[in-house]
Amino acid sequence: MMRRRTLGALALAGAAAAAWALSPVVPPRTTSWDVPVPGEPGRQRRILAAWPEEPPPPGGYPVLVLLDGNATFPIAVAAARQQERRAAVAPAVLIGVGYPGEEPSGRLRDYTPPAPGARPGSGGADAFLDFLAGTLLPEVARRWPVDPTRQAIFGHSLGGLLVLYALFTRPGLFRRSIAASPSIWWQDRVVLEAERRFAARPAAELSRLSLLVMVGGDEEPQDDDPRIPPDRLAWLRRVRMIGNARELADRLAGVGPEVSFLELPGHDHGSVVSPAISQALRFALRPEA
Repeated sequence: MMRRRTLGALALAGAAAAAWALSPVVPPRTTSWDVPVPGEPGRQRRILAAWPEEPPPPGGYPVLVLLDGNATFPIAVAAARQQERRAAVAPAVLIGVGYPGEEPSGRLRDYTPPAPGARPGSGGADAFLDFLAGTLLPEVARRWPVDPTRQAIFGHSLGGLLVLYALFTRPGLFRRSIAASPSIWWQDRVVLEAERRFAARPAAELSRLSLLVMVGGDEEPQDDDPRIPPDRLAWLRRVRMIGNARELADRLAGVGPEVSFLELPGHDHGSVVSPAISQALRFALRPEA
């Protein structure tokens, strides 16, 4: 009798374990695929895509490209669908650009502009922008009806640096650009050389472009904070995340594009990502008359 009870308990336990078997959570109307990186055998980028339930408007869906897609894409999909239901943003195709695996494997190379003396494995921003313009965006247009005049890009940290570099060097690629906590400090602020060339373009050419620059209010501490190690505090003051971002936005505001600057109080370089994505959706996908 005892043996039968034991076997019965084991059978029930096995059935319960099977009922609670883990499976991936995949939101509806999403997909992904991997793309080889030309000239770099074995290296791939992972593309994540989400599309609306609503039919497209006459001109097609707007598009928002999210860098560091492994982390930013799930946040953006959830936030966009909440905001779409409230008509705060237009239904859009969201595209995350990431990398296979859990650890980002190519962002230093892809998101940084070329610079003298830069560390090996960096400086591939031009090749990455070639990929966006020549491979990714045409593939998105092949799969979904999209509006090529309503394309936007979001990036955080080094991704924010890439967003600025794309705006400065290829201003026709994206109509709206969102740079969250951009690493303007990288390689002695080499991106500002591209900014100067951008600012020299005719104002009428730049007036159709929009830029949102965001930064966390705790990214540049003004007072000694015992919670922050001294070496980290010195680093934060040296890279001037808030100062660099605000000064860049002020300079560009007089050049031609629509420029907005937003400091998100209470957030540091890591915690700023989620609220920045929510703000980016409203900026990039605001409904148009």
